[in-house]
Amino acid sequence: MVKMGKFLEVVRRRSGARLQPDKTAGSRNQDRTSSSIDADSIRVLAKEAEQGKKLALAVLYYKKIIELWGETPELWISIARLQRDMGRYDASRDSLDKALRIEPGNVQIHFEWGELEFCQKHYLQAIQHYDSALLLHPGWPLAAARRADVKAQMVFEKKRDFEDEREKIAQAAQLDALNRLDVDQRIDPALFHPTRHELTQNHSPQFVRTFNGVYQRTRWGAGDVVRGVGSLRGHILSIVPYHHIEIYIDGQLVHEGPLTVGPVQNEQSDERLRKYAYNVWVDFSRFSFGWHKIYYRAVGTGNSVEVNINWRIDDIIVDAPIADGFFQDATARVPVAGLDPSRSLVEQVRALPTVVSEASPNSYPGPIRNVAILRLDGLGDVAVSVPFFLHVRKLLPSARLVVLASADNADGCRALEIFDEVIEIDFPENPYEQGRYLTEDQQLELMEQLASYKFDLAITGMVSDRPRQLSVMTGAPVTIGFDGEDHKTLNIYYTSRDAISGANILNYAARYGLLAKALEVWLDSGARVQRRDDLSRDLLRLYGIGPNDDFVVMHTGSRIKATEWPGYTELANRIVEQMGLKVVYIAHDESQRPNLSEEALLDGRIIFLAGLIPFDHFDAFLSYCSSFVGNDSGPGHLATLRGAKAVRILSARLGATEWKSELAGVCLYRRVPCAGCGPIPISRQEECTYDIACVKDITVDEVFFQVAKQIARPDNAPETSTESPTPVLALGDMA
Repeated sequence: MVKMGKFLEVVRRRSGARLQPDKTAGSRNQDRTSSSIDADSIRVLAKEAEQGKKLALAVLYYKKIIELWGETPELWISIARLQRDMGRYDASRDSLDKALRIEPGNVQIHFEWGELEFCQKHYLQAIQHYDSALLLHPGWPLAAARRADVKAQMVFEKKRDFEDEREKIAQAAQLDALNRLDVDQRIDPALFHPTRHELTQNHSPQFVRTFNGVYQRTRWGAGDVVRGVGSLRGHILSIVPYHHIEIYIDGQLVHEGPLTVGPVQNEQSDERLRKYAYNVWVDFSRFSFGWHKIYYRAVGTGNSVEVNINWRIDDIIVDAPIADGFFQDATARVPVAGLDPSRSLVEQVRALPTVVSEASPNSYPGPIRNVAILRLDGLGDVAVSVPFFLHVRKLLPSARLVVLASADNADGCRALEIFDEVIEIDFPENPYEQGRYLTEDQQLELMEQLASYKFDLAITGMVSDRPRQLSVMTGAPVTIGFDGEDHKTLNIYYTSRDAISGANILNYAARYGLLAKALEVWLDSGARVQRRDDLSRDLLRLYGIGPNDDFVVMHTGSRIKATEWPGYTELANRIVEQMGLKVVYIAHDESQRPNLSEEALLDGRIIFLAGLIPFDHFDAFLSYCSSFVGNDSGPGHLATLRGAKAVRILSARLGATEWKSELAGVCLYRRVPCAGCGPIPISRQEECTYDIACVKDITVDEVFFQVAKQIARPDNAPETSTESPTPVLALGDMA
């Protein structure tokens, strides 16, 4: 009775009804009627719980109605539906069984039982229950339609299975044919189009973490590292619905928000499976440096907790932000200074200005003032490295070059008179084990010694594993070397062999030269404007472009549809009206045409072209335009190759420097913590959760301003961007 009283008190508070308990002792039936609370009031609360996706609470309300006022088929049906949606199929079956015992001839019970079997892919049982419903209610459209759905699904799956078998047989026959002696064995089956079974897989319910930081070595250890404002990304694969996620760091709630629902793209057989994705932005600068526990809890229609299903625990390292001046073009580099704790982090990040990055063939991520060159091996290695040393000195004439040498080769390094300083390290080679070793105290002493040099770049020339591990001890934010186990900024992989013995045929001087060449192209890719002498502007007369017409080319398409900027039609209308220029508007199809100025289309100020045009004509448009506007796509790169003053709009799925313009114009992009998401905009858009904000938050005003600025700029006159400084290598300043 005490529990019942508490329940009724809760109902009274939530329903607003007045509770007047009977002061006298009485029977259970008297207690039921001692309040103005009735079944309808509790039913309202149950419906509200359903709408709020609190299905377990709704089940509790319905069961309390049964406990207080007795059971009915309708109540057990409501409970069965909720249990089915929660994935509690056995409980749902028990509830329907209870309803059926009360009223065996209830048509709705048989229908709901059919739904229960259908969602579990028990097709024959589902048809039996739909047939029972149709016997009780002949011609019932809903039951007939659902029965037809089951039959259609069965036919679909049979056809799919037949096609799978046919593909397997055809593939087996093709592979058998390749095994004949008369077939050229250089033919590679890996290049054959894969079967559906090879393209798909059967997923199991699981909690998938896709990004918890970048794996690095730090003073706290090796692990997923986050710095400043970062993102946590992942998803839950489940048949049971989930609606929001809670994230805790060391027990502190840092995020509670909705999940984004999407399909499982390459699922092989279970169409019920859904992906519930999260992409959470977190200001990690609020946490101390070092290891932290991160807890994820996906909240759904049920109330169970299952590790790696709807609950996950991970470890992350919070490290200091990258020093100012380095990785300035990183799309994930969100400024921490000035963040307002009273405002939403998402709101503040999305309010940041769009970055304008000037074209440059230089993609090196920072200043080069002090350089550590690790040459901790033998005298012969130093001798064959001289071309490499001289190349680096030529590339960086004003930088301070410091070589870290072993006692075996330190004097040889000094004799070269190339380096500003030689640091001799006692790092002898064990002649019996062919290895070099340092104790813990020696390593700590070395790191303390090197910290005072404030190295910007460390180049590791060694190819053996243990000496390479010293690059992280230099403290340099940028590192270059061979292979990647020590997590360098730029890893170079190479193999060479002759066809007779398999021996290496690349000499050591050439190997070390790869390092210098890598630095050279990092500082200057060698890209230069290439114009065609055989293209005549007369080709454009066909489209209404006269010899003296200034025009802007807009190419609105992209191979990755989700990263297409949505503001092209508005921008075209503004350019025509406010700048008085013609616009050549190139689109994939006619769908954007209705949003363009009808008057400008009719009088030829907007020249609308849908689909493909001859390549030479397209090339002529890019070669003679006053400016080009486009996405991160092939036409934009061709435009800059021709020297067009391009305004290119980049998504943050990759690093800004990876595909930015090298030759002319500017690139616009947004800084977002989840930058570097890679394939998400291509095939997994539901994992973004911000509706590709890194593209859509770029405004028409911002793009219009840059187009006007580019047109006003004299030819071949780049302008230094405040967001992305242009390098001055001769000063050893910014590279």
